[in-house]
This record gives sequence, C-alpha cells and structure tokens, in this order.
Amino acid sequence: MKRKTITIREDQDEWIEDQHLNLSSFVREKLDELIEERED
Repeated sequence: MKRKTITIREDQDEWIEDQHLNLSSFVREKLDELIEERED
C-alpha cells in the first residue's frame, strides 16, 4: 500500500467523524469504482 496525504474542509472532517467513516477505505472503494467505470 502507498500512503497519500489529502486536504479536506473542516465540515467534511466533522461529517466523517460523525459517520464513523474510515476515510481510507472509502477513498479506495470510490477509486475502484471509477477505475472500473473508465475501463468499460
């Protein structure tokens, strides 16, 4: 795995915390979806 740093707004950070979202997993899943869409 590679490590990357991203910048998010404060309101986004609060929402992520409120949702107990694992941001790394979320981003990986979304990237996989985009990659799959663009391969078609």
